[in-house]
Amino acid sequence: MGRRLRTHWYRATTVALAGILLVAAAAVALPRTATSARSAPTAVPAASAASSSIVSTQPSPSGGAPVVRPATLATWGPAPQIASTTPPPEVAAWSGVILDEASASVLYQKDPHARLSPASLTKIMTALLALEHGDVDATVDVSVDSRTMRGSTVMGLVPGERLTMQGLLYGLMLPSGNDAALAIAQAVSGSTPDFVDLMNRRAAELGMEDTHFANPHGLDASGHYTSAYDLALLTRTAMQRKDFRDIANTQAITVQGAINTYHLGTLNPLYGRIAGVDGVKTGYTRTAQQTIVGSVVRDGHRVYIVLLRSTDRTGDSLALLRWAFASWSWPATPGVVASDRDSSGT
Repeated sequence: MGRRLRTHWYRATTVALAGILLVAAAAVALPRTATSARSAPTAVPAASAASSSIVSTQPSPSGGAPVVRPATLATWGPAPQIASTTPPPEVAAWSGVILDEASASVLYQKDPHARLSPASLTKIMTALLALEHGDVDATVDVSVDSRTMRGSTVMGLVPGERLTMQGLLYGLMLPSGNDAALAIAQAVSGSTPDFVDLMNRRAAELGMEDTHFANPHGLDASGHYTSAYDLALLTRTAMQRKDFRDIANTQAITVQGAINTYHLGTLNPLYGRIAGVDGVKTGYTRTAQQTIVGSVVRDGHRVYIVLLRSTDRTGDSLALLRWAFASWSWPATPGVVASDRDSSGT
């Protein structure tokens, strides 16, 4: 059957004569779909990690060597348990997921496999590949001209600029520089098309079955899509790297290039609005609407929230995160968050 997210749906029925609450859970396989049909959001009362079979003969997106998908998602902590039967709030987002990091348990879902435009959430993959394949201290010669990218979010690169890969990564993740994405792609792979091929190979390796990338920045393009669940998997992998976490959790920084000085600030609206925020990325295009991946740590437990095609990503995120931390309970002993597990990331 391959990796399929199986979750437990619940129905709460009040029995008038007895005045008690009955909760019935039934295992339902979530359908994968390329449409954006909207279904009712659900909580998952018996959370469990999703798994997938090894598919060693899966062809490469580029026709090269076969891609080996993960057999299971690595976990390092027990799943949280339901503490309240309060249903999740209604939100504007068409699709969303809340994922517990340590157990890989889905705590909330709304059309989690719908294939939608991610906008700049694409840059999470771009940053991960830059860290996996590049040298953050290496100096990059820039040929990208941000002045030709009208209507785009940019860090302000000009041809002839020279700065470190790490500086480009800050320009990618904080102000969401589309110019930085192109400069990184060219520095890592030699060309943007080759880098996009690398993105799709990595997505396949991570088991991102509802994802296909067409560029490294996330501007709307034919064949460029992903899902909320796939983005949660991607972010969970990226956040196991300390170097990625440090960049994703930076709110402001100044980067010095050979030509210009760049004063960069995050676009993440969750900082200052809810405790424990430590990343990750926002995005917007006309097709994608508002998108967000957020990371929040409470009492040693990290959860990721992913929302696609929202008209109020900040309100949606805050409502769902508050609901999640009020509705789920973790073991008394704090789980080990990624920052304590591994400083290099694997």
